Amino acid sequence: MKAGEIQHRLASTNRWWVDPKGWPDNDPDLREAARAPFSYTTGVLDDLVAGGLYVVRGPRRVGKSVTMKRAVKERIDSGVDPRLIVHMSVEGWSEADLERLVSAASQIMPVGAPRYWFLDEISGVSGRWPDRVKWLRDNDKQFRSDTVVLTGSSSSNLKESLGALAGRRGGVVNPDRVILPMGFRSFVELAAHQAPLVADLGPVQPGDLDYDLLAEAAYALMPDLHTLVAAWEAYLQIGGFPQAVAGYARAKDASQPWQQSVLPGVEWALAHAIDPGLLASLQEAINADAFRRARLSSIQSGELLRLLVDGLCSPTNHTRLAREIDTAPRTASERISDLREALVIWPAYQTDGTRLMPKLRAQAKTYFCDPAYTRLVGDGAQDFTRLSEQQLGMALLRSIERRHPSSYVDFGRLLYHRNQTSREIDFVGGDLGDLAIESKYVDGGWRGTAGRTIKASPWRGIVATRTEINLEDPRLMAVPTALLAWLLDS
Repeated sequence: MKAGEIQHRLASTNRWWVDPKGWPDNDPDLREAARAPFSYTTGVLDDLVAGGLYVVRGPRRVGKSVTMKRAVKERIDSGVDPRLIVHMSVEGWSEADLERLVSAASQIMPVGAPRYWFLDEISGVSGRWPDRVKWLRDNDKQFRSDTVVLTGSSSSNLKESLGALAGRRGGVVNPDRVILPMGFRSFVELAAHQAPLVADLGPVQPGDLDYDLLAEAAYALMPDLHTLVAAWEAYLQIGGFPQAVAGYARAKDASQPWQQSVLPGVEWALAHAIDPGLLASLQEAINADAFRRARLSSIQSGELLRLLVDGLCSPTNHTRLAREIDTAPRTASERISDLREALVIWPAYQTDGTRLMPKLRAQAKTYFCDPAYTRLVGDGAQDFTRLSEQQLGMALLRSIERRHPSSYVDFGRLLYHRNQTSREIDFVGGDLGDLAIESKYVDGGWRGTAGRTIKASPWRGIVATRTEINLEDPRLMAVPTALLAWLLDS
């Protein structure tokens, strides 16, 4: 790409250079976000430190571009010269184009002042782009002190960059961030309009879920439990992609049959809220990010997704999957790995005995990061039991992510335990401390297998029910999943 072409693109897309106050009204990303019936921000870039080099990961359509554009607006509102801020989507560029971008932009930017670079979809750049960014930080005196934000949708590609960029991050404590679909607490407050007015409860870390906290929460939230459960079951179907939540909120505001009972409302929301365009874009993103190197036909790729949905919350047998889609086990494993690195799915590894370490040779359970992905196959009729387990796991991971930024892509923080009699506990891990959580989405009858399995384990336990609260035994408590998710999630 030539310098003149780059400068032309900058001038045509960085409209704050021309109109520092009015450009958000004409920016396509911010305009779409403004059309939502609520204002939602991820907060991921709220604490940018001058001179830092940040890497932001997240699945497609989760709001990375909007987050970047809002960070641009915040810099301008705080008094930064708009001409010192560059934003560019670099997907499809070559590594050499990155150096040309810095050189070409420098020719038309003010000299001497610290600059801001927001480079979107860096994971789509071909070649060894981390080495090119490293070279620029080492050899371009001005770029070395600039603030740089890189975003991408491939965890693997961005993981590899961190080693090359070590020592060039500007001394920032937490330079790596992850944007995930909207959490349940935000969904309740923004889309369901049913926020329980208990401002001093949560969000909390998993290890904080002790008897005293749960007793306080149960007392405070019990009057809102019916609306909380209704919102949870809507969330299990709508998910947390901002576009899907906005569609649900608009549909619910137009008519509110969901308040009459839970299931009819969810069916109505499904019929009116999920934009087919969003589902199509998610499928396109999977094809571009996860199946780009696939040696699979479209039929095989679709069948792989269907089998993962059908096997949700169960250990994934790669050999069986390969046989079902008529390919080699290694190919099936590679495609599952690609889906994981594209942040479409996440694994829960089995514990190595009672040690809170992943047993990598054992079969991992597979979950999707959002219910919307499960809508890409089948007729959309979903099992609340499995979706509730999946989204409770996501609530735990989002909670851990708040304390340990970028920990989500470690893919080993949340584990499941299998005892000697092959009974399982859904969630344990170092971040949960001495707590084990079993998802049992029922209104009663949880004391049998689930209760006995936890009682026989070295952990204190919570059974995540549908509606029942039972706090008689601090070592084995039953708490509605919606209440737990509201306490944990953001």
